[in-house]
Amino acid sequence: MRVEFRVCLGAALFLGIIDLIYWFTSNDDAGTACLLFSFFAYALIGSFLFLQWRRRKGIPRPEDRDDAEMSDGAGEVGFFPAASIWPAGIGIGAVFLAIGLIYGVWYLFIGGVFVIGSLIGFMVEAEAREEGPDDPGFPAVGPTGPDPETRAATPGTSR
Repeated sequence: MRVEFRVCLGAALFLGIIDLIYWFTSNDDAGTACLLFSFFAYALIGSFLFLQWRRRKGIPRPEDRDDAEMSDGAGEVGFFPAASIWPAGIGIGAVFLAIGLIYGVWYLFIGGVFVIGSLIGFMVEAEAREEGPDDPGFPAVGPTGPDPETRAATPGTSR
């Protein structure tokens, strides 16, 4: 991820410098805004990748190492969110925000409520996911189901 975050942050820096030069040398508001949004997009991606690299404490991924083998990348890939309605709420909120820029400020309020509420719902849903076998509270499962001790200790289950 080290290369990826450096490329994205470098592109963001380049676009930021070009945006400032463009802003001072032209009277074009649209081009300045496009360059500014491009800067923010690359900065967002680069910041995310940098935080992921720091979270891994600089340990390279198998695909980043020259001496890695196919088996080094085997195992759990990561968390993929299940089907959710919250992205649709975020999209509806974004539509209302765009309409608010054209027709009136009160649409901005409606869009903001949709976006913030959907983001909160999406985050709560992602945090409430079941942790899996690494979780200490996860019941031990044998070849035929939970073992008898775990089944007896789990409320709401029968023997």
